[in-house]
Formats: sequence, C-alpha cells, structure tokens
Amino acid sequence: MKLTVTTPNDLHIVMTRVFDAPRRLVWDAMTKPGLVRKWLFAPPDWKMTVCKGDVRPGGTFRWQWAGPDGKAALMIHGTYHEVVSPERIVHTEMMEMGPGAAGCGSPCEDAEPSTVLVTLELDEQGGQTHMKMTIACPTKEVRDAMLASGMDQGMEAGYQQLDAILAQQVRH
Repeated sequence: MKLTVTTPNDLHIVMTRVFDAPRRLVWDAMTKPGLVRKWLFAPPDWKMTVCKGDVRPGGTFRWQWAGPDGKAALMIHGTYHEVVSPERIVHTEMMEMGPGAAGCGSPCEDAEPSTVLVTLELDEQGGQTHMKMTIACPTKEVRDAMLASGMDQGMEAGYQQLDAILAQQVRH
C-alpha cells in the first residue's frame, strides 16, 4: 500500500497507491478541508495555517503552512478544472516557498514557482481505493526538482496519516 512513483517521460510523474477504504471515504478525505487538514503532511515543526477548497470546476484551493518561526513557509494553491465526484479531479497546482522555509534543504527552496497540472483518479476495487495521480510538469527541470525535493516521502507520510483516519471511518 506504499506510494509508488514512476516517470513515464521527461515531463510527467505518476504516483499510485492503494487505500483500504471505499472510494467515497477517500474522496471526502481528499476534498473536504476539515479532513484534509488532519492528514496533509508537512515537516513536523510546521503548522498548517490555511486549508481552503471549493471543489468544483473553476473553484480554487489553498493550503499554507508556517515554519517553526511562525513565518509563512509553504503555500500550495490552484484551480479546479474538472471534478467528477468521487472519481476524478483535474487541477492546476503551484507550490511557493516562503521566508519560513529558509534552510529547509529542499531543492525547491530557491526555485521559481511553477504551475503543474495534476490529474487525480480514484478507482474502487473490492472495497479498496486505487489512486493514480499524474503530475504534468512544464519542463524536465521542474519535474526533476519535484522528485529531488523528497515530496514522495512527505506524501507517503501524509497518506499513512490518512490510512489511520480512513480506518477509523471504516470501523464506524
């Protein structure tokens, strides 16, 4: 059930993972800000300060974290282009590092913000949800910086937290 990352070409990152929960629960956890706030991962000493989302075509989302010093460290925001509940979302996404991220060691720390196109697909099979996330990058350099940032480790840590939330919901 661990996150798998592949690079089918110079511009794309494909991430797959299986969640031991029905698709509707996974969809809700990935689209409702109150649930997103509980599992979306950042470094342990960072605090999520903004978690907003209007999940509809033309709607926007914004997630923001403050670093240990309280300054804005990371902001991820974008616009939803396609939403087919509970199976597919296509959105743009931009990640920006703030002054609170100074010294975090990420290759993205000094990079210019770039917009990527993210396609999230959820498929239910036997009570489990198979996730496929395809990230289309504007350049190979952006793709490589994203891969080098360790985002897969951060995403997997968040998905492990999501696993725990989903397990509680499945039991109830």
